Amino acid sequence: MPFGALTFVLHGVIAMASLVAAAFPHAKVLENAPPGINYKIPKGTHPWTSTKFTRPSQNIQKIHGFTGTKNTNARSVAAVLGAHQRQVGGFGYENVTAANAFGTQYGTEVLWNGFRTLLLLDTGSSDTWAVPQSFVCIDYSGQIVPQVACQFGDPYPGDFSTTDLVTPDQHMYIQYGDGEVVTGPMGFSDITLGNMTIKKQETCLANTTYWFGNNQTSGLMGLAFPSLTNAYLGLGEDHDPTNQVQYSPLFTSMVNQGKVPPLFSIAIDRNSSGGMIAWGGMPPTTGLDMSQMATMDMIITNLIDQPITAYQYSFYTIIPDGWHYGQKSAYEKYPYIVDSGTTLCYLPPDLADAISAAFQPQAIYLWMYGGYFTSCDAIAPIVAVVLNGIRFFINTVDLIYRDMVDPLTGLCMTAIASGGTGPYILGDVFMQNALVVFDVGEAKMRFVPREFY
Repeated sequence: MPFGALTFVLHGVIAMASLVAAAFPHAKVLENAPPGINYKIPKGTHPWTSTKFTRPSQNIQKIHGFTGTKNTNARSVAAVLGAHQRQVGGFGYENVTAANAFGTQYGTEVLWNGFRTLLLLDTGSSDTWAVPQSFVCIDYSGQIVPQVACQFGDPYPGDFSTTDLVTPDQHMYIQYGDGEVVTGPMGFSDITLGNMTIKKQETCLANTTYWFGNNQTSGLMGLAFPSLTNAYLGLGEDHDPTNQVQYSPLFTSMVNQGKVPPLFSIAIDRNSSGGMIAWGGMPPTTGLDMSQMATMDMIITNLIDQPITAYQYSFYTIIPDGWHYGQKSAYEKYPYIVDSGTTLCYLPPDLADAISAAFQPQAIYLWMYGGYFTSCDAIAPIVAVVLNGIRFFINTVDLIYRDMVDPLTGLCMTAIASGGTGPYILGDVFMQNALVVFDVGEAKMRFVPREFY
């Protein structure tokens, strides 16, 4: 039966990711995975039968870009994976916070129990949370500091009532790769996005945070799979993995409540001012050549210290054909995570070095940032990632961040970074040059170029 015809029903916390994974009982394990991580490549494919995909979505929201002054991209997939790899003896992404110090984030407005709230949009995590008025802001040492130090926008005006709590002793706890911490009780909230309301969505009101905000957003909307949720039984200090509780995150609940078909799509504007997210279909973008659509299998990313990810999807992971840069090509096959919460593209070190050398003048690696810098008026090479035989070019204007200047050297950061031992990441600099479709129902990622050279 085509996957798009499956009916998604929750029994307890059975999630659509389980249904997707069940379609691939046999899978090839990718060799040469980084420490603590394996990948499974599905052997089977499913015909694309969804007729709703080609239609404009009836539920479209604007997304807004925010350029911060520090640590605005610290909760990216790269930071989370960096913390994971260091726990299992690997390395990579150590300087992701510095490398993205002035990166762009994207957020969208929701109604949280009727209160208008601006949330960061993150396809690389799964929990949805906001800060209440009573939240406590702490510094890196755990000392309480004024709320303004966490740089949130307007907080949610209240707390969970006793009847709204999931259980009296269930909480969310996340510690990101740069040390940021978000924790608080889990409860049920009605979340309205555009013209639909998701009833009794499990969310967190974060009563304690160590956070670097942008003074506009008040929390985060995670759009990844249930296997990456961070709910735990017990009091706020108890985060034992044996007490972890998987639950249905926001997009999973949208599907299970029959609000939308199991897909969403994102179109980020190239000028970083914002874009659109379309739930259950396509945004009304113009100038797209649908014959150039690239369709890729989603890959199961198995985090060895999180057993559930061995058979359920976690990140939105694909394996590109390769890369073109200047007059050269590289066709080694590596997994990449598509992540709206990461500004840069994180590549294998040798490839990152080679592309950086193709800038004129060539970009140099600055260890204190973990990134590559070149002259702010440098000539960037033509760079493209190849997906299902189609070249997706990254506009040369986007390859140099002219507002991200190292004060000591006067050099500007490039959009290419080293991903260490992997996995690697296609971040916003890629996404703003393509329409990206997260087709969970078919276990596919679909991409349409938005610009051509």
